This record gives sequence, C-alpha cells and structure tokens, in this order.
Amino acid sequence: MVDPYATSRRSFLAGVSAAALIPGQAWAQGAPTFEDFAARARAMSGFDPVPRSLLTGARSVLDDMQATAFADGQGAAADEVTKTVLKALYTGRHMPRDGDMERFAYADALMYAAIEDSVNVPSYCGGIPAYWAEKPRIA
Repeated sequence: MVDPYATSRRSFLAGVSAAALIPGQAWAQGAPTFEDFAARARAMSGFDPVPRSLLTGARSVLDDMQATAFADGQGAAADEVTKTVLKALYTGRHMPRDGDMERFAYADALMYAAIEDSVNVPSYCGGIPAYWAEKPRIA
C-alpha cells in the first residue's frame, strides 16, 4: 500500500516550482510602503504632485490592513477605504465615526488646488502680512 502523504522528489519540486510563480507581493504580509500609498493616492486623486503633508495625514487615518486594501484596490473594503482616503485628500481632515474631527493639512487640501487661480484658501489673508496698513494703490 502506498502512503498518500509521503513526499516524493517529484511532488516536492512541483510544489517549489509553483511557489516560484507566485509574485513577491503576495508573500508580503506587511503594509505597503509610503511610496506605494502615495503613487496610488496621486493616481486616484488626479493631482500630481500631492503635498507630502497631505499624503502623510491621509496615510495616518488608515491602519495597516486598510492601507493594504487601498494599495490592492480590489474588493468592497478597498472601495470604502478609497472613499476615506479621497475625502481626506480633498478636505485635509478626517472625521472618525466615534471621535472629533481631525485637521491635518487644511491649507494644502486638494479642494483648493482645483480653484487656486481664483480663490484663496479661507484661512489666509488676501495679501502679504500687514498689507492693510499701506495706502491703497491708485488704479
């Protein structure tokens, strides 16, 4: 009687060969690198470059499992995470379900990048510091 669980050289080599065909990222268990996250965020937002402070803040709202889902970009979980990241990039803030709103890059938010030619960020003055103390130029 032949033992079905005995490993022969041939089955061992077949298993090793099959494992060699699996991409390297499939073996990785950790979260994607910041560069991978930034590249996906730029591709999803349509803006290049995206300020680093904005990318750092958007990455900080995700845990490692969510960041992996965002980097993979597949499945229902990835859709929810993508919405969360895009909302954080465009508004510069994060509103957790059970906490207070967190602002991390309000002035760099992408919602102002789309209209920067015509509108100033509301948190800034319309000119250089103390511009209101000078006499107006006569046009």
